[in-house]
Amino acid sequence: MSSTLQSEITALTEKLSPSGACEVARCINALLDAGLMIPSAVSENDAIDLYREALSGTPIDGLRKAFIKLKRGGYSKYLAFLPNPSELAALANGEAQSLRDDRARISERARMVRENAQMNIRSGKYALLKNLGDDARRKAEELSLDGWYLFETCPSQEAWVGRVKKGLPVGAIFLYAIGEIWAPPAAAMAGRAAA
Repeated sequence: MSSTLQSEITALTEKLSPSGACEVARCINALLDAGLMIPSAVSENDAIDLYREALSGTPIDGLRKAFIKLKRGGYSKYLAFLPNPSELAALANGEAQSLRDDRARISERARMVRENAQMNIRSGKYALLKNLGDDARRKAEELSLDGWYLFETCPSQEAWVGRVKKGLPVGAIFLYAIGEIWAPPAAAMAGRAAA
């Protein structure tokens, strides 16, 4: 699964790679050939250089999508004239946003898979519960070594709540994953002193 996620991340990263000057020039020339005109705010002599400068860092897939939408009349504001260089850069970045979101989501998923593999957690409905039980048993062993004692077993969270209302030693801990209530050493001393 990790290799599949990594290949998806690689594919998205390639689509999000910078456009480059040649790709920008090719797109702008194709739009000019399609009949779109350079806006009056942009000098015709410097147009290609200005667009290259503004667009060379935009994601290649975003530029291509914006290019196709412009060519097909997908932006109602830009039917006769090209957008200014900064506007076209904003359009290209906007078209690439879903790819960025996908890459972030898949990267997070890949990170979780790596962490789960490091923790030896198998994916599945009950995999985490198994580890919770192991963790609770280790905690019970630690408590026992520290002088705590098993007060009683408790079958559920509801029984624990009912047991709390009836009174438990102060500081008692409920290890719900294994259904045990552990009382601190001070509680044993208080019980012996009262006897």
